[in-house]
This record gives sequence, C-alpha cells and structure tokens, in this order.
Amino acid sequence: MTARYFKSYRSGLGIFATARRTLLGFCLFIGCTTAGAEEPPRVVRTVPENGAQSVDAATTELRVTFDQPMDTKRGYSFTIIENKSMPPEVTGKPRWISDTTIVLPVKLKPDREYSLGINSKRHQNFRGTNGLPAVPYPLSFKTAPSGDMKPLDPERNRKSLEQLRSAIEEKYSHRDLRGIDWDARFAEFEAQLIDAKTSGQFARLAGQLLEVARDAHIWLDADGGRLAGFRRNVRLNADRELLKRIVPQFQSVNRVVATGRFSDGPAYLVIGSWAQKAAQDIEVAAKWIDGLSPDDTLILDIRFNSGGDERLAKKIAGRFVNQSVVYAGHVNRDTSSPSGFSEINTRTLKPIRPGFRGRTVVLMGPVNMSSCEAFLLMMKQAPQCTLMGEKSYGSSGNPKPISLANKVTVFLPSWVALTPDGEPFEGKGISPDVHVEFPDEPGDQDPLINAALELLKGDKG
Repeated sequence: MTARYFKSYRSGLGIFATARRTLLGFCLFIGCTTAGAEEPPRVVRTVPENGAQSVDAATTELRVTFDQPMDTKRGYSFTIIENKSMPPEVTGKPRWISDTTIVLPVKLKPDREYSLGINSKRHQNFRGTNGLPAVPYPLSFKTAPSGDMKPLDPERNRKSLEQLRSAIEEKYSHRDLRGIDWDARFAEFEAQLIDAKTSGQFARLAGQLLEVARDAHIWLDADGGRLAGFRRNVRLNADRELLKRIVPQFQSVNRVVATGRFSDGPAYLVIGSWAQKAAQDIEVAAKWIDGLSPDDTLILDIRFNSGGDERLAKKIAGRFVNQSVVYAGHVNRDTSSPSGFSEINTRTLKPIRPGFRGRTVVLMGPVNMSSCEAFLLMMKQAPQCTLMGEKSYGSSGNPKPISLANKVTVFLPSWVALTPDGEPFEGKGISPDVHVEFPDEPGDQDPLINAALELLKGDKG
C-alpha cells in the first residue's frame, strides 16, 4: 500500500511524498516546545520515539502528536527522506484520533531501520488551525531482531505492575498533587499491561497510565529506548529572530550562549540551557560575566532555558552573590515518617570570586522549569538582581530509577522542591519580581527588553 499511496501523492491522495533530508539543527536554547496563535505547530511526541531502538516489530501503528490543534480536514504530509531508510509499509489510511494526534497504520518487519518525515519544505499539508504549516520533523527508528521479541510472561508483567503500583504509592513524591484516583487508573490499564507482549509495549502502556500526572519528570526506559510519560505544552515568551534584530551587537557565541550590548549601556547575555552536554558552552558565559566592568549593568535572558544540571547553574549564579545563601529546600519521599516525607533539606549557593555586583535584570518565563527554577531561586538571593517576565512552569523532582521485573525501568520524582521559605512550587511556578507579558504578536518590540532597559536606566538616574 505504501507504493500505491506514494505514486498517487501528486494527485493529493498519497501518504508519502519525497523530500530532501532536512536537518533540524536548532540551537538548544530555541528547541523548546511552544504554542500560540501565530506559532507554527511542532511535533512534541511520536510513538515510537525518534531514535528508538529495538522497537517491537508487532507494532501496528505510528502516532504523531502536535503541540496545538491541527486542521484535520486538510490532509497530511508523511514524506520519504532521501538518503535515509525507507518508511514502513502502510496498511490503512491515516486517521486523526484528536485535534492534535494522528495515527498511521503500518506493518513492520524485524531488524529494520525506518525513516519518514512529518512535513517538509515542499510538502506542508500538516497545518494548524491557525493556517501555519508544521515545522518539518524527521522520525527514525529501528525494530528489534525477531529473536529478541519473545513474548513476555504475563506473570512477570503482573509482578511488574505490582512493582509499579508500589513505586507510585511509596516513592512518587507528587503522588497526591493532582488528586488522581490511582486505584481507578491502574484498574483501567491492568489487563492491557499484563497482556503486553514486549517490554516496549508495556512501557508505552505504562506511560499512558502515568501521563495523567502531567509530570515532566516521569519517563520510562525499555528495549534500548526512552519514553516520556508526559510532554508539556508551553508558550515561549520570547522570539529569537526578533532579539537578533533589536539587540545591538547580537552574537550567537555557541549552542546555548548569545551576547549583545545596548548603546546606552546594558550588556546582554542569553544562557539557553543548563544541560551537562553544554558545560563548556556555559563556561564561556561564566568567563564573559567575569569580563564585565563594575560599572556595567546586565540583562540576563534565560527565557529559552528549560533546565539541566543544577551544578552548572550554580557556576553562573555564584558570581552574583557575595556570601553563602540558602536558595532552596526539598523534602524526600519517606514512608517511615508520619508525614510521608523527610525533614527539610536546604540547598546553599556559595559565592564565586571576583563576581559581578552590577545591577542585573533576569528575564524569565514559562519555559523555565527544573534546574532552571533552582537558578531563579538562586538569583532571587542576589540583592542587585530583579526577576522580570512571566511565571515559571513549576516542575522539579530529582527522578530516581525503579527497575521492574520485565526489564522496564521507570523514573519517578523523589522529592518536593521548596522555596527558601519552605513553600512547594510544583505545579505553581516561581513568580517574577516584575510581571511583564510577551504578546502573541510582538511586532518589532520585545516588551521585556524594553521594561528591563527602563528599569536599569531609572536605577542609574
């Protein structure tokens, strides 16, 4: 059926269209999920996930989920990616199961590599209800050899299900946050999980069970691949292309760092990630801060940053304090305690000399989560710093692995993160000192940049 659909594509009836390979080389600090009236749709989840290995050859459908409502009547653009492996055999017509998720029926073979594109530069039938074409997304995965796919023992699955349930009950720190009826949830998925034929299938079903928690720090590993339990959908309160136009001397220094300098004085710095793989890039930002003069003021823009390694965040924030300060706390899940949690553990930020004491505005927003929220709490302890923008996402967890009997590993948050005052911010976020919203249609102005410039100018005056 794949060939028939491909041949008839030019008449508008086909599934696959040819497309040159598109390398989506987004910088880390612009790779976050966004959604808005004038934002193009983006793929936020696929099943199997891109890059998955040892996918069950018994899989009969592919799923693609976008970050915003799609025009389900327009059609679709599944494309063949030249110089890559072929797409799977198609066994039926694609169907939308919601306004964000489309299902493609397929037939897979063991030990095969498959690739297909979702939209391309030429073929753009995947469009949002706002009329904008979805950003092209390449999907590649490999199926497991036939010998690796022996059906799982139902009794082993039953034991794994019991282990998962115990983990939620005893180890998941956000178990009660959303008021979920976990008994009903497990009952809904019990039969399917016990009947799962492979670890990958069990993990996918478990991910669907757990997605009701809306917890970005839950994921599962199985068959050499990783499945997210939940994909958040947030609106980025920044526009990188706009920043390149309005920030004088804007320069992308590396994958996550950009700098600039305004004519009336303030320096400008973007740090787009705290990921461990970007450690050397972040070190460049640290040295750049060390090069500022005592008379400088600074706009530190972290609106693109969704977290990473808190230790790397400390290497930047430590340059803004002149003494050790408690910036956050957390309680760990502890079933031996009457409260179910440990005593409060505090986290401390130590100064890094010589440091920067100039007036600083930190631009923040809803993309910020996890270790980036820890960074926001660090910067709140620096008296010369003002946080400006919109509330952060509100998600932390310090996830820990739990191995199940059927070789699936589930990662669950183990702590509840707290502000220095002992207040949880999971599901709430961290509020800025000065609230400034970014509009859906910013035109040629970034209101956060303008407000930061006014604040710094007023301080000097």
